[in-house]
Amino acid sequence: MRILRAVLFTAALLLTFSATQAAPLDRPNALDRRVDALSQGALLHQPATVLVDHARQAAALRRAHLTLPGWVLIQLCEAIALFYLWSSGGAARLRDWLHRRIRSDWILRFAFGAALGLVARVASFLPAFYLYRVDKTMQLSVELTRWWALSWAFHTLLGMIVAGLVAAIVLGWAQRTHQWYAYTILAILAGCVTWTYASPYLTLLGRTIHPLNGRLDSEMHDVLARAGFGQLRVQVEGVRNTPIGEAAVIGIGSSRRILLSDTLIAGDTPSEIAYDVAVELGHVAHRDLLSIALIEGGIVILFSALAVVLADRITFRRDDDPLSRLAIVAALLAVVYIAAVPARNAALRSYDFSADRYAIALTGDPADAVRALVRDSDQRMEEVCPELSAVLFLYTSPGTGARVAAINHVPSGCP
Repeated sequence: MRILRAVLFTAALLLTFSATQAAPLDRPNALDRRVDALSQGALLHQPATVLVDHARQAAALRRAHLTLPGWVLIQLCEAIALFYLWSSGGAARLRDWLHRRIRSDWILRFAFGAALGLVARVASFLPAFYLYRVDKTMQLSVELTRWWALSWAFHTLLGMIVAGLVAAIVLGWAQRTHQWYAYTILAILAGCVTWTYASPYLTLLGRTIHPLNGRLDSEMHDVLARAGFGQLRVQVEGVRNTPIGEAAVIGIGSSRRILLSDTLIAGDTPSEIAYDVAVELGHVAHRDLLSIALIEGGIVILFSALAVVLADRITFRRDDDPLSRLAIVAALLAVVYIAAVPARNAALRSYDFSADRYAIALTGDPADAVRALVRDSDQRMEEVCPELSAVLFLYTSPGTGARVAAINHVPSGCP
């Protein structure tokens, strides 16, 4: 535990240092100036396919074609490595090696699960690095390679902890009660909800937070007051490794606040920022975060059960036991995750439409809502009309073309 605390502390310090050393970003840029020049008439009467930058859309298509193979390779590399670990007897040898050194059953299960998490992460390192290089080449990230590697190591450690806890807790329940699956279902739902609300805080490591000042603060306060959220705070976070603007709600109850990235403040107009804040308020008012967490939890439960059923159909090795067979279950989880993602993405797409309707009703400004969506698509290098493969695996959003069409009531222009 002392070593673990030291690693976490060191990672936090290095992440903080990396945030202060990243190169500054150029916003507003040429894409911002092009979107600023769009007339209100065009925003209200033209489809998104006409409003966006066409060269940027061609790059977005190339990016999607480059990203999807890398994403699939991550899952396949994890599955192959874990399956080989089990089929070669490596999982059983690892179990025996840990058993000779660890007396506590709980710690043994935790260590074995953490080891599986490490194997999966190491196996997927190259495709993960490939995806980083894609974004780096496309100038969607200015993060230095050494800081990306540090971030990868930190998330690997976090994944090992989660995998270890899952293995220790679930196998402990399975040993003690026949109703272990019921406890597991409840734990998965609770974990998804907790992660949904807690994970944004991880992104704040090494970032500076300061209040929103001046006229913009007054305008955002008016939006909050009209929505009945006058007690919420709007703050600015320093994001120095990507030009992409972000708006997010973090916290619950009295601790809830809205964070706007400094790149969003620099690139968007005040009216667009008001729309971005209103969208986040729409998610709060509709309790979308809780609904999304429960949907994702349900999908995890369904596809995890599928992986367990498939693992039961595979013949036991002579040296197998429930602990060593976690490797084959984890391998199948990586495979079924490829099928789970399209189900999750399809279930989440409607939330953007409802948030857009709420935001426009609150601000009364559909033109700047369209402008904000067009600007976001250009900066993120995302397809306005995503191809089917991108819709299935890469995007939880329905696409800017469909969202703009729902706002200005013109055909989307998408094939």
